[in-house]
Amino acid sequence: MKDMAYDKSKGWHEGSLGKKRFMTAPYSKLAACHLKGPGMTIRVYCQMADSTIQEYGVKDDRNWEKMTNLGSAMPGTDIACTVLKTSEPKIRVYFQHMEHGIIEKCYDSKHSWYDGAAKFPKVQPRTSIACTSYMTGSDTVGIRVFFNAANMVLEMVYDGMSWTEGHFHADCIPGTQIACISWIHGSHPDVRVYFQAGHEISAITEYVWTQGRWSSGKLALPPA
Repeated sequence: MKDMAYDKSKGWHEGSLGKKRFMTAPYSKLAACHLKGPGMTIRVYCQMADSTIQEYGVKDDRNWEKMTNLGSAMPGTDIACTVLKTSEPKIRVYFQHMEHGIIEKCYDSKHSWYDGAAKFPKVQPRTSIACTSYMTGSDTVGIRVFFNAANMVLEMVYDGMSWTEGHFHADCIPGTQIACISWIHGSHPDVRVYFQAGHEISAITEYVWTQGRWSSGKLALPPA
């Protein structure tokens, strides 16, 4: 693995991760997140040659190190992660296991890593996975996980108490990747999700969650 870093004085430049020569499986996907705090606390998740999901991290001393192994997964699985915006660091990681389901791995400072309670339906091998999280109150966390099931993008929603199947469902082309982002608008979350829905053959389509409902955004995003 290698990383590219940006700062005002240097612009874009190669970071220090490549010097460690951490090797992944050739089919590995990657996911990364930044933990809240004054320093540069980064986590990167990848798949190893033995098909397990491995965590690497850099702390305030800016030295990359091998961290926790999260267990076995389907070879070539997608990986998604998010950091909950709580007072203590909390991480959620999602990937697909050999029985075709998506599993949740959870980290918090009190319990370290443990299996999450999310129960996802079985989907086709190597489905696309994306996730985002937000705070709907001082201690209330919301999480959305999007995935491709039989050429339809679906969501699972965590409301701070339990997981349920979300209202979102939209057709997509086979093999599409999925990306999503969220923020709080007033006291309610806004969510955007992006994938290839078949408009103009391969265009990226946007869907919008705002004021408690889903609607179509831009059907075919223009090139940047």
